Amino acid sequence: MMFNSSGSLDFFSFTHPEVASEVLNGSSHLFYNISMATWNKSCEEQLLDFTTAEKIVIGMMLTIITTVTVIGNMLVVIAVCVVKKLRQPSNYLLVSLAVADLSVAIVVMPFVIVTDLTGGKWLFGEVFCNIFIAMDVMCCTASIMTLCVISVDRYLGITRPLTYPARQNGQLMAKMIFGVWLVSASITLPPFCGWAKNVNTAGVCLISQDISYTIYSTAVAFYILMKLWFMFWPHLSRISVNQLYIFILKYGVNSENSLWGGTRDCGSCSLINL
Repeated sequence: MMFNSSGSLDFFSFTHPEVASEVLNGSSHLFYNISMATWNKSCEEQLLDFTTAEKIVIGMMLTIITTVTVIGNMLVVIAVCVVKKLRQPSNYLLVSLAVADLSVAIVVMPFVIVTDLTGGKWLFGEVFCNIFIAMDVMCCTASIMTLCVISVDRYLGITRPLTYPARQNGQLMAKMIFGVWLVSASITLPPFCGWAKNVNTAGVCLISQDISYTIYSTAVAFYILMKLWFMFWPHLSRISVNQLYIFILKYGVNSENSLWGGTRDCGSCSLINL
């Protein structure tokens, strides 16, 4: 043995330095190979072997979720397009959100279902892997960003009802939606431009593991948007509670025409009984 139980070289290494040098060089190469194999394995997904019953249950559940997502978002788009009263600039954001979620349900989720049922193995080739990742990243980012823009729109609409023009200006709202999708595309395009390359080897389809791209994409698509979301929604909640409190003080909670109904005479109230 060249190494004892404590990991140090024994007396033979000192009497044969040339052999010890070869062993040390060999151990360094072995450590390098093990490290590279570990890194390569970290970029791969562990394949899962489901039983037939598990595949049926998982497939049915994921199919139901996908179907409900498609139907729900299609109804939103159809309602805004068909019902004249809903064709307001403020609802354009809801249509953009529904389109983003609908795209995920149609283009992304079916292939995720197949990949999950095959134990995590990608079966659709390298070219479609890049398209799949691009659509996934762009549509999910657009969905998250649209939620943040909706937060800003609602906040400005409540706090500045007379000076905030976007609700009455369809062109400005369209520019906001275009900006959302443009920023989402800026996160999708780098792997196609040579900055970062997606991982697609041995039946694995993963987004690029490049550190700089990961920091950029996660910051733009999640952390900055999460900060904006937490900035606006607490203010919206507080304003909504204050307006509800003012409504209760002004009209009462027991009036016949109030939100909760009742028998108390409301006098000259003209609110519609919801």
